[in-house]
Amino acid sequence: MICGRISITRSCLLFVVIFLLVFQLFCLPQVEAGTGEPDIQAKAAVLIDESSGRVLFAKNPHQRLPQASTTKMMTCLLVIENGDLDKEVKISKHAAETGECSIWLEEGEVLTREDLLYALMLASANDAAVALAESVAGSEEKFVELMNKRARELNLNNTHFVNSHGLDADGHYSSAYDLALLAREGLSNELFSNVVTTMERSVPWPGHPWDRYLYNRNKLLTTYKGARGVKTGYTSGAGLCLVGAAQRGNLKLITAVMNSPNIYDDTQKLLDYGFNNFEAVVVEEAKQVPDVKVKRGTKTSVSIMPEQEVVVALLPEEKEQLSFKLEIADQLVAPVKKGEVVGKGRVLLNGKELIEIDYLAQEEVPKKPPIWKRFFNWFKSLFS
Repeated sequence: MICGRISITRSCLLFVVIFLLVFQLFCLPQVEAGTGEPDIQAKAAVLIDESSGRVLFAKNPHQRLPQASTTKMMTCLLVIENGDLDKEVKISKHAAETGECSIWLEEGEVLTREDLLYALMLASANDAAVALAESVAGSEEKFVELMNKRARELNLNNTHFVNSHGLDADGHYSSAYDLALLAREGLSNELFSNVVTTMERSVPWPGHPWDRYLYNRNKLLTTYKGARGVKTGYTSGAGLCLVGAAQRGNLKLITAVMNSPNIYDDTQKLLDYGFNNFEAVVVEEAKQVPDVKVKRGTKTSVSIMPEQEVVVALLPEEKEQLSFKLEIADQLVAPVKKGEVVGKGRVLLNGKELIEIDYLAQEEVPKKPPIWKRFFNWFKSLFS
């Protein structure tokens, strides 16, 4: 009788184990073996390492799609690069009448470029975009020309602008990869970084007893640890878009998702994938470079350093595959200016180039004067 009960119990346990195994195999969500890559719902998405520009994940990264208000990253960058942020801007009829998302600018109203910049990036104000464009270039059309010129300089090969705000228009498009590159350029600017991480700000509202209060629309800033921007966007043509960025330790990541049913879920998945799998590795070899000889100079050599610390996101198993190559002449010819590009450094992963970085002279080396002048100066010194 006891043996029968033991047999039945073992049979039940065996059935439960088999059931759980089958349930896990067919019913639980599966992760692709060996990769752990996120399941992204967006039509296009990318994750890059901000320090090196390395692509860590991509889904249709170069597909041309409407980019909605992520357009304003370029508007913001150009305004900052143009400077003179205290300059007063008189709001035009065209700017005041620019529709959809706005801060209700009124024709003839006067605000500074700086105030309009925060309205542009926090409240995503289309009227502020037009006002800024007109302030910098004289008209929105001429400003758009500057936007496209800057896009070419940044090698945004799948980007073209038609307006300064991002409302749907024929020929107005970008790609997830290009948006990430644009954000990378923007985040290298201290003011750009400060603007896109500002949570709220007040802007004057002439003729009213209260100011305009602006609140950052990017919920990533309050929901994701280490978030540092960048810009949301939505139109009926573009769907929901988000360019995100976050930093933990030395690892800085940038994401871009376009036409996503859930921009924050997709962005969190991308960032989690990056932080859980990659680590920031400082290429120490890039710092350990000898001085370079200088011919015909007042000094016989000059010290050189990379323009910035060389950091790259790597999987743990990739560290042994990393190498560094310095390309510089054996000897420079004076004069050498401080900050002058004198060579290139290349970081390679398994023989494939990841980063190219400029090496700069750390001091000035004037050209040695001719012999007759040195003799004259010596002779003159005898009587001084």
